[in-house]
Amino acid sequence: MKSLAQLLIFPLLFGMCFFNNESDKSLGTVEKNTKISGNKPFAIVQLFTSQGCSSCPSADVLLEKVEKEYEGKNVFVLSYHVDYWNRLGWKDVFSKKDFSDMQYSYSGKFGGSNVYTPQAVVNGDVHFVGSSEAKMNGYLSKFLKLNAENTILLSNVKQNGDQITFNYKIEGTISGKDLKVALAIEKKETNVKRGENSGRKLSSVNIVVEQLEIPLTETEGRGSIIIPGLVENGDPLTLIGFTQSKNFDITAATQQKI
Repeated sequence: MKSLAQLLIFPLLFGMCFFNNESDKSLGTVEKNTKISGNKPFAIVQLFTSQGCSSCPSADVLLEKVEKEYEGKNVFVLSYHVDYWNRLGWKDVFSKKDFSDMQYSYSGKFGGSNVYTPQAVVNGDVHFVGSSEAKMNGYLSKFLKLNAENTILLSNVKQNGDQITFNYKIEGTISGKDLKVALAIEKKETNVKRGENSGRKLSSVNIVVEQLEIPLTETEGRGSIIIPGLVENGDPLTLIGFTQSKNFDITAATQQKI
């Protein structure tokens, strides 16, 4: 892991991309193609990554492995590409400042103002280096023993041009919570031509390209999300919705393929 300062001074001595130090925090009838957590235990992994970070590809590979190995077990994965490593010679086409800001918000919860890549966050409650398979499996095992606070159903999902519309229904307490719906490309490969990963073909799963936030005042409603221009014809898309408290704890998740 390396801070930006370390990156500039000692580019060959560190294996993970840091903006500063990381620390672990301990635990405190559906439509076809829908994954829904219900009130059953679930886990959602949010990986903060970058094509400009030399230590991120191993975390991307692990995330895809998790998606495959935990299929059918209410485990949901999302890749958020941050933008602060774009200065290293390669601009990550999927990167957004919004995702970097989201990561900084998490860092405040976790007791600091620093961010690093690759960082995995599970259920908005714990974080660790995203390439650590032992920690990944350990935290998933813990969360998959805890019942969800809410239930989410996304239905009547329709695409009209560059707009996707959907209905949602939430069960359980919604006070102080938001519904967040991420639009993601299920899988994509990118040939990186410059920067730390120059010459490599990188693969990512569930790459978030847009995310909608709906403050919850009602248990049912309708939402829409615009498909950004970077999405190409033929890119397989999916919606992953999750309820999240103001303290960033995630209380339920669901997935609807498009």
